[in-house]
Amino acid sequence: MKILFICKNNQFRSQMAAAIYNKLTKTEDAFSVGTYVGVPENPGGDPIRKFFRTTDLFELMEANDMYIRDVQTQKLLPEHSDNADVVVSMAEEPFIPDFLKENKQVIWWNVDNPPFATKEVSEEIYKQIHQLIENLLISSKKL
Repeated sequence: MKILFICKNNQFRSQMAAAIYNKLTKTEDAFSVGTYVGVPENPGGDPIRKFFRTTDLFELMEANDMYIRDVQTQKLLPEHSDNADVVVSMAEEPFIPDFLKENKQVIWWNVDNPPFATKEVSEEIYKQIHQLIENLLISSKKL
C-alpha cells in the first residue's frame, strides 16, 4: 500500500511517520512531503538534520533502526496524492492548500508540531505516530 505522509515543513512528523511505516511493513512504500517547504522554483529542500538544534530525534530514530538525518525535505504538489493509495495529513491550518482540503482520500491526524524536538517530545510523538500507523495497518489488514 503506497502511503503519503504530509506535515507542515516535512522536517519531523511526516519524515518520522514514513520511516516508521516503512520499517513496520518492511517496504519503501511510504514517502513524505510538507505543505510549507522551499520555494516554487525549488520545491526540494535541505537534509532535515539542518533544522534541529539537538540530535535527540535522530538518536531516537537510530535506536529504533531508522536513519533519517539526510532525508531531504520536499514540498507537497497536487500530483503527489496520485501516487498514493492512502494520504495522511498532519498539517495544520493555515498551511493546508485547498487541493488537499478537497481531497476525499485524505486521513487527518492530529499530531502536534512541536517548536523544539527535545528527547521527551520526540519520544511522545514517536509513540503517538507509531500507534496511529499500527491502527491504520490493522484496519487495512496490513499488519
